[in-house]
Amino acid sequence: MTRIRSRTPATGKRRLHRRRWRSPDSVKPSRDELLQAAADEAQLNGKSLTAIRKHVLNVLLDAQRPLTAYEVLASLDGVGSVSPPTAYRALDFLVALGFVTRVESLNSYLALERGPSDIPLALFVCETCGQAREIPATDAIVSLISEADNLGFGVSHASLEVRGDCRGKFGCKTWSESIVPADELGAVDQHSHE
Repeated sequence: MTRIRSRTPATGKRRLHRRRWRSPDSVKPSRDELLQAAADEAQLNGKSLTAIRKHVLNVLLDAQRPLTAYEVLASLDGVGSVSPPTAYRALDFLVALGFVTRVESLNSYLALERGPSDIPLALFVCETCGQAREIPATDAIVSLISEADNLGFGVSHASLEVRGDCRGKFGCKTWSESIVPADELGAVDQHSHE
């Protein structure tokens, strides 16, 4: 995606900013590319990617699953001020930049592996292992937003989360492995009333 800003808040100069992560044929960026893109995006917004913000983004990228704010807070020990507002401010900053999304049904945060997106995203959330995966959801969300517009409802935020069982694809046991074979259950006394 390409967007043009007439002037950047940080420098006041004209700049063409490209969000290249979300084109259909794009490859997953490296961690260094994501961190540099986050620093660049912060600069475009007249802010900086501080050590705490960078640490929080690294923690979320390492986690490979959604983390609560208190799990992020626990990781801040030794990095800077350890207080809930510090963690929430860093998370809110990264969400506003587009590098992190809030998994509302889990009240947790997930780093977007491909960086910011102008394409609407949906999340598949596994109720068994707590993992979540992002997928492009252009048609589904655009259809919902269009229907809301037709009804006269002004959409300020759209979030689509699909909850279920990943069946081992995200890291938990598959449904078939979790079933105990009948021979391991032992004999069942059908006449027992206990």
